[in-house]
Amino acid sequence: MTQIDSNIPRYYHQLTSEQRGQIEALHDLNWSNAAIARKLHCHRSTIGRELKRGRVLQRNSDYFLYHHYYGETAPAKHEQRRLKCHCHSLLKRGHFFFKLLTKQLGSQFNAMSVDEFIGQFKLKFPDQFCPSTPTVYRYIDQGRLAIKNLDL
Repeated sequence: MTQIDSNIPRYYHQLTSEQRGQIEALHDLNWSNAAIARKLHCHRSTIGRELKRGRVLQRNSDYFLYHHYYGETAPAKHEQRRLKCHCHSLLKRGHFFFKLLTKQLGSQFNAMSVDEFIGQFKLKFPDQFCPSTPTVYRYIDQGRLAIKNLDL
């Protein structure tokens, strides 16, 4: 018994560069999103999102603007967005903050709380990165900083 393509379970996977090249070629031939999706065995909304991500504003010979999809554009835009996202370690981004925090609160008895330190830090260094109070406490509990809860 043969299985129909719609009965095969589809799992999430990212599009490959070959699939992006196929999308570009088929889109240039004016195939619909649904037809391209059937050809690549993925959902039509995946094709629509990919076409939206990879489109570039071009100018034709008559100086009219139009959008064209390029398969290399979407991954490049994805990499640019990843560089700006907040997934990077806060310890690296806030090195100056955490250095001052451990120096101030870890050296000697100090009645200042973490929340007070953050408030003063924001006033003294408004252009520097400053994490939230729960983030600092979470890092202390996880042992990522040289401060312990007993020091506070």
